[in-house]
Amino acid sequence: MKHAILLLSLLFAASVLADAPNQLRLTDYQKLWTDSPFTSKPPPPPPPDAPPNPLEDYALGGISKLADGYYAILLNKKDPSDKVVIRPGSDGDYKVVDVQWSEGNWKDTVVTVQSGSQRGTVAFEDKLLAVKTAAPATPQKPQQPAARPATPAQPAQPASAGGRQPRPRIVRPPTPSRDSSGGRGR
Repeated sequence: MKHAILLLSLLFAASVLADAPNQLRLTDYQKLWTDSPFTSKPPPPPPPDAPPNPLEDYALGGISKLADGYYAILLNKKDPSDKVVIRPGSDGDYKVVDVQWSEGNWKDTVVTVQSGSQRGTVAFEDKLLAVKTAAPATPQKPQQPAARPATPAQPAQPASAGGRQPRPRIVRPPTPSRDSSGGRGR
């Protein structure tokens, strides 16, 4: 019994000297909520948006192989008057990396172009290569001369059966012309 009293006194002393229990934070249980097989996982965050490739707006307008590289013309699909010319050996924004020539049809040629750190391919597009013809001229109505008021010297002429008034005849005098002998008679 002595031992029991000694043991109880030690337990009592330990409980008196011990600190009060700390309250656990709510974040201590977060692992239980997120790693539980009974809860649905949140969707993964979306990947960061990649900057748009500037070559997506361009089509190939022409390509030529030169001794020191390639000469290429890129046409903007939205505004074909906006052109980018790539010259060999130039320090421009665009560079020709590779050209895949087509054996059968030149329109199937594909060019790999680099703009800064981005690469892209451009190819010919029929709608940009088509020659645009001018719209046919619309026929214009011939302008009718303005009606002149009748002068007192000339009485107004009655309208003909067709509803139009005849035009006055104007006879011009012949202009003198030189003949092949220089204008001299014999």
